[in-house]
Amino acid sequence: MSRLVAAKAGCGDIGVSAALLVLLLVSLSALLAVAQAQTGSGPGVLIIELYPNTATKDELDEYLAIMNPSAFPVNLGGWRITDTEGSIIFPAFVLMPTQTVYIARNASAFEKQLSAVRAKAAKPEFEYGADSDPAVPQLETIGKQLAFRNAGDELLLYDANGSEVDVVLFGEAAYNGTGWSGAPLAQPREGMILCRRGTQDTNQRDDWLMLPFGASYHEATRFPCAGTLTAFVSPDCSCAVLERELANASSSLLINLYEFDNLVLMECVEAALARGVKVQLLLEGTPVGGVTAEERFIAARLAAAGASVRFYQGPYINHAKYAVIDDHTLILMTENWGETGVPVKTSFGNRGWGVVIRDPAVAQYFTTLFAEDFYHSKAITVEERSTWIQLTMNQTVPEGSYAPTFEPRTIRGSSAVIPVVAPDTALSSETILGALQGADDRVFVEQFSVGSSWGEAPNPFLEALVDAARRGCEVKLLLDSNAYNLETLNDHDEVIAMLERLAREEQLNLEARLADLDTLGLTKIHTKGLVVDGSLVIISSLNWNANSVYNREAGVIVESSEFGAYYEDVFRHDWQAVEAGDASGAMAAREHGEEGTLTVKLLAIGVTLLLTLFIFILLKWYKRF
Repeated sequence: MSRLVAAKAGCGDIGVSAALLVLLLVSLSALLAVAQAQTGSGPGVLIIELYPNTATKDELDEYLAIMNPSAFPVNLGGWRITDTEGSIIFPAFVLMPTQTVYIARNASAFEKQLSAVRAKAAKPEFEYGADSDPAVPQLETIGKQLAFRNAGDELLLYDANGSEVDVVLFGEAAYNGTGWSGAPLAQPREGMILCRRGTQDTNQRDDWLMLPFGASYHEATRFPCAGTLTAFVSPDCSCAVLERELANASSSLLINLYEFDNLVLMECVEAALARGVKVQLLLEGTPVGGVTAEERFIAARLAAAGASVRFYQGPYINHAKYAVIDDHTLILMTENWGETGVPVKTSFGNRGWGVVIRDPAVAQYFTTLFAEDFYHSKAITVEERSTWIQLTMNQTVPEGSYAPTFEPRTIRGSSAVIPVVAPDTALSSETILGALQGADDRVFVEQFSVGSSWGEAPNPFLEALVDAARRGCEVKLLLDSNAYNLETLNDHDEVIAMLERLAREEQLNLEARLADLDTLGLTKIHTKGLVVDGSLVIISSLNWNANSVYNREAGVIVESSEFGAYYEDVFRHDWQAVEAGDASGAMAAREHGEEGTLTVKLLAIGVTLLLTLFIFILLKWYKRF
C-alpha cells in the first residue's frame, strides 16, 4: 500500500470516529434534555409579564407570561402559580428553550384587547377563569380563583416538586421568602403591564419596568456602525440637514413626532409623496396645549397627498422625535419639527442636538419601534381632513439675534450606536445611567427640564452626576433659564442650589448654571444631551423628570471621539456665553428666575390672606344673628 493510500485510509478512520463521537454527544444531549423535560424540575423558568390593573370593566383581560431562558426543555406538568389565595395547576406541557407561554384569565378578552393594539393577535396558551374559548386549554384551579389585586399582590411559581422557582411582588405585597429582595415593584398604572427586562433576574425591582398593554420590550442593543454619522444642531443647520435627507428619500419615510408645525418640512414630505415615497406619520394626540392649527393643517395636507397619518392614543405620551428613511437612515433629534425646533432662519430658535445615522441595523430597530407605536394610534378621519385643510396658515418666518456657529459634520470610520427607549431602557444601567456610572474624566450635560427630586425619591440622573464628581470627574450641567423652568419648588433653581451646596461641602469639581439665553440669542435650551469623556454622546427626547421615563421617548448613545468633540464644542460655546453675559450670565438668569418665583409665591400668599380675612369677616357677621 502506498503512503498516499495509507494516509487516505487513516483520514477515513479518523472521519468515521469523529462522526461517531459527534453522534454520541448529540444523543447524550438529547437524552439529558428528555430526562429534564420528564422530571418537570428545570431551572430558570421566569415570570416575565404580569397585567394586574387592566383598563377594562371586570378586568377579564388579566394575564401573566412565563418564559424558559435555559437551553433545555422543561415539562410544566404539576407546576403551579399562586397568589397565596388561589392556585392554577399546569397539565403536562413541555416549555421549549426560549419559548414564552401566555396564561390569561379569559382567553377571549385577552385576544380581543390584544387585537386592538397589534396587527396580529394570538390566543393565549392557557386560560384559568371561565372557559371562554374551547380551543384554549383550561387550567385546574385550587382554592380561590387567581385574581390580581390592583393595590398589590404576590405571584409565586412552584415546580412539580413544590420548590419555589420564581417570585414577583408589586404594590402592597406580603412575602417573607428568599425569592425576592428589597421593595416590591411599584403599583402599576391602569393599562400598563409589568414586564421583565429581557431575562434579567436578580430578584429585585430593577429587573422590571412598566409598559403599555400590548407593547414589546426593546433592549439596549449595541450596533457596530460602519456607515456614516452626521452631527448637527439647531438653530445653526438643522433645517438644511432635514431638507437634504428628506429630498433623498426614494421608497419609504416613517416619521414619529411629538409636534409638527414646520410648513417647509411639510412641503419636503409632500415632495417625497409626489415621488412615490410611502409615508407614515405618527403624531402625539394630546400634546401640552393641544394640537395646534398648524399641525392639523399639516396632517390634513399630507393625508390628502397620500400619507398614512395617525395620532397616538396609547396610555403614555408619545414624546419621540425621529424619522426612518428607506430602511437605511435614521434622523433623531431632541427637537420637534416646529418653527423653533427646526427653524427656517438660522438666527432664531432653540438649542437642539441631532444626528443622522446611516446604518440598516439601527434603522430596522427604530422601524420595529415605530410599527408598534403606530398600532397604538388613531387615523385622521375624512371629516377632520376636510375641515383642517381649510385652515389659514401664517407664513411669517421668525428671525432672531442668534449668530450661527456650527456646520453639520459627517463622520466616517468605526463607531457604535446603542438605542435608548423609554420606558424600556431609560433607567437601565446599559444606557444613560451606565454611561454616567462609567465616566472617568468629564461629563457635560445640556438639558431642557430637570427635576431636583422625583416626588419623595431622588433624581437618579442627578445622583449619577454627583457620584461621577465624587470619583474625581469634572461635571458641568447647563439648564434652560425660561421662567416656566424656575417657577415651582422642584425645578432648575433648586437643582443648581442643591448641586452648588454639595460641590462646596464636598470640594467637588461640579458646576451647574442657567443658560444666558439673551447673550446666546436662543429662545430656549431644549437639548436633552450629554457628552461623557469626550467619546460618548447621548441625544434623546428624554427630559430628566419623573414623568418622562414613562413616556415613549427615543434616543441614541453614539460611541465616537470625533462625534464627542463636535458636541463638546457646542456645549462649551453655550456654557461660555454665561461667563460672557453682561450681568454675569447665570446669576442674572437666576435672579430673573427667583424674581418670577418670588412673584408667584407672594401672589399665592396674598390670595391666601385675602381669603382668610374674608372668612373671618363672614363668621363675625354670621355670629350677629
